[in-house]
Amino acid sequence: MRISSVTIRGYKSYGSKGVTIPLQDKLAGFIGLNSAGKTSALEALRKLFGSSLMEREIFASDFHIGKDEMPKDITERELSIEVRIDFPPDGDDSVPHFFSDMVVDDTDEDPYLRIRLESSWRKSELIPQGEIDVKTYFINVAEGEPEEADTKKIFPSRLRGLIQIHYVPAIRKPGEQLKYASGSILHRLLKKINWKDDFKEKFDTKISEINDAFKGLSEFNTIQTSIASFWQKFHKDERYSETTLSFGGSDLDSILKKLEISFSPTGTHKPFGIDELGEGYRSLFYLTLVCSLLDVEEALSKEKDEETIGTTRPLLTILAIEEPENHIAPQLLGRVIKILKSISEKENSQVLLSSHTPAIIKRLKPEQILHFRITDVYETEVNQIKLPEKTDEAYKYVKEAVRNYPEIYFARLVVIGEGDSEEVIFNRLMNVMDVDFDDNIITFAPLGHRFVNHIWRLLDALRIPYITLLDLDSEREGGGWGRVKYALQQLLQIGVKKEKLLSIEGGAIMTIQKLKQMHTWDLVHAKALQGWIRRLKKYNVFYSAPLDLDFLMLMHYPEFYKKAIPKGGGPQIPDKDEKPEEFEEKLTGSIQATLKSKKATGYTYSEEEKELMIWYNYHFLGRGKPTTHIQVLSSMSNEEIEECLPPVFTEIFERIASILNTH
Repeated sequence: MRISSVTIRGYKSYGSKGVTIPLQDKLAGFIGLNSAGKTSALEALRKLFGSSLMEREIFASDFHIGKDEMPKDITERELSIEVRIDFPPDGDDSVPHFFSDMVVDDTDEDPYLRIRLESSWRKSELIPQGEIDVKTYFINVAEGEPEEADTKKIFPSRLRGLIQIHYVPAIRKPGEQLKYASGSILHRLLKKINWKDDFKEKFDTKISEINDAFKGLSEFNTIQTSIASFWQKFHKDERYSETTLSFGGSDLDSILKKLEISFSPTGTHKPFGIDELGEGYRSLFYLTLVCSLLDVEEALSKEKDEETIGTTRPLLTILAIEEPENHIAPQLLGRVIKILKSISEKENSQVLLSSHTPAIIKRLKPEQILHFRITDVYETEVNQIKLPEKTDEAYKYVKEAVRNYPEIYFARLVVIGEGDSEEVIFNRLMNVMDVDFDDNIITFAPLGHRFVNHIWRLLDALRIPYITLLDLDSEREGGGWGRVKYALQQLLQIGVKKEKLLSIEGGAIMTIQKLKQMHTWDLVHAKALQGWIRRLKKYNVFYSAPLDLDFLMLMHYPEFYKKAIPKGGGPQIPDKDEKPEEFEEKLTGSIQATLKSKKATGYTYSEEEKELMIWYNYHFLGRGKPTTHIQVLSSMSNEEIEECLPPVFTEIFERIASILNTH
């Protein structure tokens, strides 16, 4: 059995309409910016399935307060936390415990279980925190069906232990879990041991022998006699007149409370206690304790003749872990995730984790990730990662893209480019334009390729705004009108209204059939082309024109790029006046190489631009693009860059500022 969804309504940052968190896998990652509701989701499960009254207690502060509400004006509130639990199609040992309370959507559908905590708060003049009522129910009606008074049945406390949650907070305190105290991991582990009576008798005998041996020492007796003598002088109460110096407690439970763990060898030639370990190792040891608990529960059950699941161990153990990356070196995170995956694969375990780091997220499948964000009214919204169908050619590309650039999940804004050149240039322009991508949580992702519409769709689903910079590629195959057509088609695929996107003069709308022929339109119609490019800017799609970003930078900073050559290097350019034929041959070859066609003539480019293609060929087809841009941009001052900055960058940074101001 496993939890397949959690619905939270009216709890902390979850509004009164409710939010359903779908869990498609037994391992799920909750991601998003700080204060987006990830921890609240994990805590909500603890309110429902916590093993102690303290974990399950509902407080007045747990009830949601809207953005524009004044707490003093609120007189009552309600919250609910519901889980849907699915069972294997062939059933398992958990089914008999819940069979009478399962529901089904339709014939031939698998049955499932609904468990809901409901709580209400009412303002009270007598109780400072207000009156809080809490009840947990089985909901005996299918999801979406109307609920009546008789469709709710009290969830019996005897079943509470069958579903348990172990919550690992962001601040790890493994020392507390190594104490023999109720609720601690060590307590749960040692309770699994079958302490037989003959063992206890032998244990008590040995402890008595040790105490007697100490009493046989004359120096020990001297100390005890002195303490007893002075104690009797200080008070005359007969109830406490005798004193005995011995080990604190001689029974098994007393000794277990003194158990400690030590680590060796160490550089100090003495064992280390848990509190002497660094934060990272303490965090790792906390996870070790949790894994041991689950492993021992499973191992001990297998040693017994009869199955113990549902009697001495839970039917489902939920491991809810906050920020597993805390204090742990990046190279160890892969090992941590591997262990958590192995836990989730156990029959009676499910793992939910929250994280802020791409290093964790890139190790999860996109299907296992849930994105949390806070809306404009300060309420949590949860979205799944949308991928193309597995049969779609784009599936593998997009899956790998988001795995390689997991930073997009945490961004306030994503800038999409076509390659490494864009990333280098944007990193430099941050200083020039005084817009820090890190400070503003802006992520650059070189994902503007043939499947860009899927990246757009993914970001739309996560409610993350984005700006895209594409190459216009005039006179290259598929370039010019073809690139504009591509962007228009991709926008239509993600749901942009045709009536707005394809409107033309006179109020008419260009037909889809005509759009399909756009790539055949002649590039001499430059005015019309620029009109469509301006239209696309409204949808945050910009172009490096007339060719690509490398050529755009070369056009605006030609002298700086011409200087960026090794000693004795650079393109061998015949003298234009003295050797016109050789120069023309060099120019023609460079145009063809730049435009990637033996038929290319560069008819839409000026003579000056054509000559720059010789340098384009040298720098960007013969050498590394990022290396060249880094060398050139590092040699220029901010003022020199700003003086000749391509207008498209000014427009993009203005759009960035506008988006950040509204999000």
